[in-house]
Amino acid sequence: MKKYAALSLALLMTIGTAYGHVTVQPKQSAPGTNVRYTMKVPTEKFTPTVRVEVEFPPALNVTGVEPKPDWKVEEKKDSSGRLTGMTLTGSIPTGESSEFNFMARNPSAENKLIWKVIQVYQDGSKSEWTGAEGSRTPSPVTEVKK
Repeated sequence: MKKYAALSLALLMTIGTAYGHVTVQPKQSAPGTNVRYTMKVPTEKFTPTVRVEVEFPPALNVTGVEPKPDWKVEEKKDSSGRLTGMTLTGSIPTGESSEFNFMARNPSAENKLIWKVIQVYQDGSKSEWTGAEGSRTPSPVTEVKK
């Protein structure tokens, strides 16, 4: 019986890791529109997530980040003052997820927005959601099209 319980736990952990990646909604959006994006960050490891580092797609004009209770938001800007990313510091317990919202203006041309996200855990380990679509660590993608 213990053998089956261990096998079930291993299977669940594998499924959790495969589907536990960071996502950004909406998955599709119209060109030139103002959009409220939501990034969902799950903690699929046995240690809490304590930091999330986000690099915004260069074609996107992020206009603001909604505050979140118990989270510190450090905005990253380029020399012209444009938001290029953010670092979120707080805690997402094991087995839970948290959502972060921000407003942005989509590019006027059809495009794929690729979000680079690094998730940092309390033990110092990282999940880098910066890979290509279909990879084991895919970046979230939003398709901008009519």
